[in-house]
This record gives sequence, structure tokens and C-alpha cells, in this order.
Amino acid sequence: MVVYGKKVVHELLRSNHPVEQIIIARESDKQLIRQIKFFADRRGLQVTFANKRDVQKYCGPVLHQGVAAILTRYLYLTEEALTIKLQDERYPFILILDQIQDPHNLGAIIRSAEISGVHALILPRKGSSDITPTVAKTSAGAVFHLPIYYCDDIFSTLYLIKNKAIELIGLHPGGEQTIYQTDMRRALALIIGSEGKGIRKNVRNLCDYLVTIPQKGKVNSLNASVAAAVTLYEILRQRSFA
Repeated sequence: MVVYGKKVVHELLRSNHPVEQIIIARESDKQLIRQIKFFADRRGLQVTFANKRDVQKYCGPVLHQGVAAILTRYLYLTEEALTIKLQDERYPFILILDQIQDPHNLGAIIRSAEISGVHALILPRKGSSDITPTVAKTSAGAVFHLPIYYCDDIFSTLYLIKNKAIELIGLHPGGEQTIYQTDMRRALALIIGSEGKGIRKNVRNLCDYLVTIPQKGKVNSLNASVAAAVTLYEILRQRSFA
């Protein structure tokens, strides 16, 4: 996979994801070249200098900002690693996205999740967007710092979480209480549904309770990434500042 953009490549180089090659346009900002080359040299990575047109050939018709990287592979969490993470954290904070298909929404949610302290993101393989260059760009590189687990069976994963005494909280219109009335200072897994259908009914039925974001306007729903950001920051506020 080829990722591009100053921030994205910078965050990739700060992560432990394996990188094959860095490509920088000769016309790029000298400070950018110094920063990228510093991190690349520290990891012993090859840096190729090219003109902007050649960088474009690697990335396709996108705004690459003069830098691209070839990612050898994305390091996903295994089920074993997820289980260890659930055990190691005193109060696990897990985010589960139920079939988010838009890569821009997924990238935006990952950005909010990483910065608000989510320990791991869980995605069902069926019906979810892959981790793509668009996801990486929209997340501003946060995708390389947030542990992500793709599960083949969302229900067995939900039962795994419940068996670790972690509450499943579904964000759903008409929930029993608002996010501001809910105590989030404990082990929890927040479930957010897809852009159109929300949380599927059979997933919703496994939730310990449903919460909602209070609204006053005439439009009765928020974009999935906006709803995620509002809720994640309320959880961060409660866990860190309340």
C-alpha cells in the first residue's frame, strides 16, 4: 500500500509498521525533507528523491504534498493480542464500529479515537472499509498508532469482551440515557453503527445499554464521525477530567 502526505508519512515513520521505501519530491520544502529523512535514517530506510510527476505515479491522482511511502504491510491486532490488551488495561476503552463503509468516515473516527485514548478499535471484516490510503490520509496518520482488530465473527468478539467484564454501550438514537448521564469511568466498549442503518439489531441486542446524544434541531441524526467524536470526547472528559 502506498500512503502519502506530510503528516501521514511522518506518523508512519514514528510507528512500528514496516516500510519498504520513502519517496520525496526534490521540489519539496527543505524542512520536510530533513524531518522525513531523519526518521527514515533512524529506521535504516531507503529514501528515493524524484520529481513531483514521478511521486504522482506512485500515488495516483491525489494531493501528495511531495512525499509518499510504500507500506510493506499494515500490522493488525491478532485475537490473542486483543485479549492480552483487554487484560492488561485496568479500565479498557474499546471502540467497535459496526459496518462503517465510508473510508473518510472511518479515517475521521480513527483520528478522534486515537487522540481520545481508545485502547483498540474493532471492525467486523464483513461490511467494513479496509485500511486504505484514503483512511490513512483522513486520519492524519493516527491509523498507524491505534491498534486495529478485524474480526471474522463480530458476535464471538462481543462475547469475548463481555466475558472480560467489559460493558457494551451502544450509541443509538432513542437510547435509555444520554452520554452525559452515563458513567463512562469503567471498562467499556462503545459500539457505533453504520452511516445509514446504525447498529444492527442483533448487535444492539447484545449491548448492556444504549446511549444517545441529545439534540435540539430538526435534523434527527449526526454523521457517524461527528457522533463518534462527540461521544469519545465525553468519555475522555469523564475519565480524565471529571
